[in-house]
Amino acid sequence: MNRHNRGMERKDTLVLILDYEGAANALSLSRAALRDLVYKGRGPVVTKIGRRTFFAVKDLEAFVDQHRECASTLAVKEPVSTKRKRGRPTIAEKMARDAAFKN
Repeated sequence: MNRHNRGMERKDTLVLILDYEGAANALSLSRAALRDLVYKGRGPVVTKIGRRTFFAVKDLEAFVDQHRECASTLAVKEPVSTKRKRGRPTIAEKMARDAAFKN
């Protein structure tokens, strides 16, 4: 088996862990996108064996379950609170503020 064809091609054996390529294929991500998620601490849990990094299949399933959204929650999103911008207010913001104080 060469280096580029590892992952989930073995159908007759039980696969417990996957390398970056196999995990990226399972999640339908590019290898670079998966590495970026892991680097930023937002990706699935990694398993280190020596210097190599692997992903347990159940950790990948947990990652997917954690990021799954129900269709009803997608339709009813909370409005995003707007934070006050830094810096000087624009002319439109000044006019709106002055109009609010007059009323």
